[in-house]
Amino acid sequence: MKKLILFLLFIFSINSSNARPIISGISTNEINIDTKFTGAEVLLFGAKGDAGNIIVTIRGPRKNFSVNKKDKFLGIWYNKDRFKFKDAYSYYAFFLSKTDRVIDDKLLSRLEIGQDRIKFNISGSHNEDVESEFKVEFLDKLEQKDLYLSHPNSIEFFEETLFKVMLKFPKNISRGVYVVDIYLVDENNLVAFQSIPIYVNQVGLSADINQFAYNNSVLYGIAAVLMAVVAGFVANFF
Repeated sequence: MKKLILFLLFIFSINSSNARPIISGISTNEINIDTKFTGAEVLLFGAKGDAGNIIVTIRGPRKNFSVNKKDKFLGIWYNKDRFKFKDAYSYYAFFLSKTDRVIDDKLLSRLEIGQDRIKFNISGSHNEDVESEFKVEFLDKLEQKDLYLSHPNSIEFFEETLFKVMLKFPKNISRGVYVVDIYLVDENNLVAFQSIPIYVNQVGLSADINQFAYNNSVLYGIAAVLMAVVAGFVANFF
């Protein structure tokens, strides 16, 4: 009900203001993660004042990832190759409005719309075929964790100008700033663009533990080892 009220207030403000190519907002720009966090939903709502297609992307904070390729030698598995994906999006999803118009592929590539158009900084590559193989494996792993969406979700429209999208975040998202980009595209042209940040914070006991681990890495490591030893001793004793 709260989200619906926000949406109606937003629409009223649009009708009473000067027309713009695109205007949008979200129900909240903050997500707090604690030990009971199971995911979150954020409502994106907006309106377009010009003709064209609406495209929405969500990009998570950039992180470094490693992908290993294992091989077997004399019955023992080992890491044969390792590729590093530097500054890759930790989360990626996109949404498209239904249309019969063809959107220029060069424009989509420039805006990185869709998994196949994301530009990755990959180190440790030998050739294009091997790099492509590791890229597919990297994307598959993040898809399995619901951190990357391979296909676009649809945008719900009311009449021809008003639209809404439910942005869904899984329970395993990383902390940091997530950027929601809203594009108004008319064939080969980018008509308008808007960017909205969503701040994902860790709160409660888990935040205190992470902060302690960051500020006292040595003590945290020693404590973790001691806890593992005690747990093993108790398990064997009882």
